[in-house]
Amino acid sequence: MRKLTGTVVVLTAVMSIVPTSVATSATGSGRNPFAGDEAWIAYQTFRDGQEGTWLIHPDGTGDHQIDEAFDGALILPNWSPDGSTIVMTSRDTGGREPLYEYDLATDTISGPLFPCRGRCLGDDEPIYSPDGTKVAFERASFPFVDGAPSDCGLWIGNLATGRANRVTSNARCDREYFPRWSPDGTQLTYWRWREDATGTTGTAVFVSDADGTHERRLTEWTDFAGDPDWSPDGQWIVFSTHPLTAFNFQLVVSDLFRMRPDGSDVQRLTSFNSIRRRATQPRFTPDGQWILFTAVTPQRRSLWVVPAAGGDPIELVRGGIYTHGTWQPDPGGV
Repeated sequence: MRKLTGTVVVLTAVMSIVPTSVATSATGSGRNPFAGDEAWIAYQTFRDGQEGTWLIHPDGTGDHQIDEAFDGALILPNWSPDGSTIVMTSRDTGGREPLYEYDLATDTISGPLFPCRGRCLGDDEPIYSPDGTKVAFERASFPFVDGAPSDCGLWIGNLATGRANRVTSNARCDREYFPRWSPDGTQLTYWRWREDATGTTGTAVFVSDADGTHERRLTEWTDFAGDPDWSPDGQWIVFSTHPLTAFNFQLVVSDLFRMRPDGSDVQRLTSFNSIRRRATQPRFTPDGQWILFTAVTPQRRSLWVVPAAGGDPIELVRGGIYTHGTWQPDPGGV
């Protein structure tokens, strides 16, 4: 593990970043570098009094909601490896909060994916396995203790059988936030929140085997690292500082970094260095060439990209509240 302060390898290309937008892209041409790209970006937004999942092309065209008729909100979208379906979690459905799946070709929603009965309170933060046969997710359980679920654990569900098995168990809902699979499906990366007896807080990125064993912490608690995502070639893990889930409305600095899966070779990717614009929720594009992320300002949250090795960030879509963006794999195959 390395502390970010004083040991980060800052790439020359990002040492004096002037954030750009679609109108002043990295190419300087004023043209969106993804103009005409047929891929969809699935993202979460709150619009017209309703929260849900929407689709938009990288050049800002085709923006539409996919779950208008659903009784509740479908959020935290993630694409299947073949780009044909999206898995999401539900909110405000009048009871348990299970997972659902959206089929792009038929424009239909199916689910719940895995039975949520007995002590099960609800499921959250789903992500497909690299082969598309399983979904890793968080499950909270009754009863409540001091206002929080008594247990939050990482589970893995089989899509063919509908059966889910517990991987971890965490009292008082300490948990593995937003798990992400390694490309070979053998490991998971996620982040944890810690608060000690003195009230001192911290967040850190972890890696474990897919069965929850051999957990390793990759960053220091005082680095406040979170929201990790694995590169498609398995060589890098990208993460942000002060992850938005834990530091939603706080005046903190959030930037993007990447590191090797063993925690070495930490490199800075963005240098916003400001509470006025934060970089968070990074996700690799399927080709591994870019990192899609949410830029947070006091006025809005919008979708940006930055080259995976660092460089000028580009604002793709200037929205009101655009978060949790994820890029569709293989749009031509759907």
